[in-house]
Amino acid sequence: MRPTLFKIGTMPFHGYPTMLVLALAVGVTAAALQARREGFTPRLVLECCFVVALTGLLGARLLYVFLNWGFYSVHPERIYLLRLTGLSFYGAFAGGALAAYVWSSLRKQNFLKMADLLSPYLILGYAITRIGCLLSGCCYGKVSGVCWAVVIPRVDNLYRHPVQLYASYGALLIFVFLKAMHSRKPFDGFNLAALGSLYGLLRFTTEFFREADSHPLWLGLSAAQLFSLALGLLSTALLLYYRRRALQQKIGPRRVRKAKKY
Repeated sequence: MRPTLFKIGTMPFHGYPTMLVLALAVGVTAAALQARREGFTPRLVLECCFVVALTGLLGARLLYVFLNWGFYSVHPERIYLLRLTGLSFYGAFAGGALAAYVWSSLRKQNFLKMADLLSPYLILGYAITRIGCLLSGCCYGKVSGVCWAVVIPRVDNLYRHPVQLYASYGALLIFVFLKAMHSRKPFDGFNLAALGSLYGLLRFTTEFFREADSHPLWLGLSAAQLFSLALGLLSTALLLYYRRRALQQKIGPRRVRKAKKY
């Protein structure tokens, strides 16, 4: 673990906030570079990213505080986000998606196309940020005897699953898939729906190896797993429905032309 990566003078740069800022920088830059190929001007994409990032951070903090209200109700002075820690990805996802939809409506842009552009870089940012979790020692895994287990000094001296890396590697695979499918997507909004489906599966799975915040809520599943399961099933249903509709729209005219020949 390396909670403090380096110092510039007397200013420390901590692992998690540094990786979060790096994730934002990489994602925004990559999206802006791809903007013209998707029919957007880089300025518009940068504007959308700025709105989404701010709203996402706010949503991430609000959901984290809500889920840990027992602590923050006693220490309300610690609610304010000062060090870019204590965040929930689902809060960021929901807040960012809502902000992107409202922004797209106000700016008269295609929300689904914008979401398809940003989705791969959102999960790439998640992969980078999870490395920050490992560096800071948060979101740690359960005790394990696997040969790749790690010790989290801030917790104890026991070997644990490096669940942060499981999440990071899984997110990288999702990123590769979304980028590979982007030019072949069957309908607008495919990347967003695929992200919801695949991330729901990833989070549902990794939670089995995670100890922090994994208290069973129903049928032995944590709140994060239940939400992930719902997100994954809903997103998969949307994928199947819209893919089928896209195929029907593509095949329909062909059948009509074939029928006219007879």
